[in-house]
Amino acid sequence: MRASSFRYLVKNGIKNLWNNRMMTIASIGTLIACLLIVGFAVLFSINVDNIVKFVGEQNEIVVFVDLEAPEGYSDTLRSQLDQMEGLGDITFVSKDQAMDDVINKYLDGDVGLMDGVENDFLPESFRAKILDPEHLDSIVAQIKSMDYILKVDAPTDLSNTLMHMRKMVNTFGGAIIIALVIVSLVIITNTIRASVFARRKEINIMKYVGANNAFIRVPFIVEGITLGLIAALAAFGIIWGGYNVFLNAVTSESNTWLASISQNLVPFKHISYQILGYFLISGIVVGGFGSAMSMRGHLKV
Repeated sequence: MRASSFRYLVKNGIKNLWNNRMMTIASIGTLIACLLIVGFAVLFSINVDNIVKFVGEQNEIVVFVDLEAPEGYSDTLRSQLDQMEGLGDITFVSKDQAMDDVINKYLDGDVGLMDGVENDFLPESFRAKILDPEHLDSIVAQIKSMDYILKVDAPTDLSNTLMHMRKMVNTFGGAIIIALVIVSLVIITNTIRASVFARRKEINIMKYVGANNAFIRVPFIVEGITLGLIAALAAFGIIWGGYNVFLNAVTSESNTWLASISQNLVPFKHISYQILGYFLISGIVVGGFGSAMSMRGHLKV
C-alpha cells in the first residue's frame, strides 16, 4: 500500500469519528470510566502492597536464648541472625535489660519489689525487624533449627492476615481489570459496528470494484485505535490529578497513624510512565482488536 493511500485511509478513519460524533463521545466517555476504574484498581493494589510491607516491618520477632547456652554464645547467634535474609535491625537484650523491662512494664518501675532477686532466671534475647511478612514462617523455622534456642515469638497471625489481605486485593483487582477489558472491547466493537453498518453499501461497492480487505479495514481500525488513545490520554490526566489531590489530602491529615501510613503511599511521578504505558497499550490493543472484530461478516459480498 502506497504512503499516499495510507494517509488517505487514516484521514478517512478520523473523519468517521466526527461523522459519528455522538457514538464517539459516548464510547470515549465509557472507555474513560473503564480506564479510570482500572487505573485506580492498579494504584490501590500497589499502595496496599507498600502498606502491608510497612505494617509488617513495624512488627518484631523475638528470639530467646536458652539459659543453658555456653558463655559468649550470644555473639555466635548474633552473627547467624545478621546473615539471615528477611531480618532488619537486630537489637540484643541482655539479662540486665530484661530485668529493667520487667520492672518498668509489670511493676510500674518499683525497683524495691525485686530487691534480692537475681536476673539469672531471665534469658537473653534478640529483637529483629521483619522485612517481608511473607517469609516469616520460613524465618521462624530456620531460627528454631539453630542451637540453644529457647523460644521464638513472632506475629504469625498478623502476618498471615496481611498476606491474605494482599492476595484478596490483587485477586479482586485482577478480576476487575479483566471484566473492564471485556466491557471496553464490547463498547469499541459496537461503536465501529455502527459505523460499518452505516457504510455497508459503500463497502459493498468497494468490494465489487476490487478493493481488498486491508484497504477497507484500515479506516475502521484507525477509528478504533484513535478512540482508545483519546480515552487513554484523558483517563491518564484525570487519574493524575485525582490521585495527587488524594495524596495532598492524606498527607495533610494530623492523625499520627494516618500520616505514617501516607508516607508509604507511592507518589504518582514514580509510576506515571508505567500507568501511561498501560493506558496507551490498552487503548491501542482494545481499539484495534475491537475494530477487527466488528468487521467480521461485513467483508463478505
